Amino acid sequence: MKEMKVAIILLDGLEEIEALAPIDILRRAEVTVDTISITDNTMIESARNVKMHADKLINDVNLAEYNMIILPGGPGTKNYWKSEKLSEYLKSINIGNKSTQKIAAICAAPTFLSYLGMLESKNVTCFPACEEELLGYDSSIKYSTNNVVIDGNIITSKAAGTAIDFALELVSILSSESKKEEIRSQIYYTK
Repeated sequence: MKEMKVAIILLDGLEEIEALAPIDILRRAEVTVDTISITDNTMIESARNVKMHADKLINDVNLAEYNMIILPGGPGTKNYWKSEKLSEYLKSINIGNKSTQKIAAICAAPTFLSYLGMLESKNVTCFPACEEELLGYDSSIKYSTNNVVIDGNIITSKAAGTAIDFALELVSILSSESKKEEIRSQIYYTK
């Protein structure tokens, strides 16, 4: 099986579990995970003042080398708007929706994808308090109340409480359903 490589974007104010659950679960599934800061510093501070050290800086990576880019949400989601490199890259792959690269976003992060015009007519979920903002950028979006929604190359999830479900679905996409079930069993996730 081809090695799968994922970029998890780290930014100040992110919701910790929305980054750490995918990092942990994807690494258990033997997916290569790089954490990438969108600031000029590898150290970021989460919403609850947890300091996290990114593997790399966004200006030092080629995002096209990753099979998937994951965007955690949280109170710091508006910091995505400050990253010109991330914005320009995501806009570039959205032209014509022909990219095979997957984009996954949880909690408030789907609002950033909506702002960039990446969710046109897609089935999407997000943190319920962000629904109005999400649809405000693009009214063609079909909002779902499901915990995890997959529509083409876009995967979205609702909130911190759905982070493990989100991460397990990412394993299914990047590896296999059997690997997902193996990890679910390993961590005694019985939901």
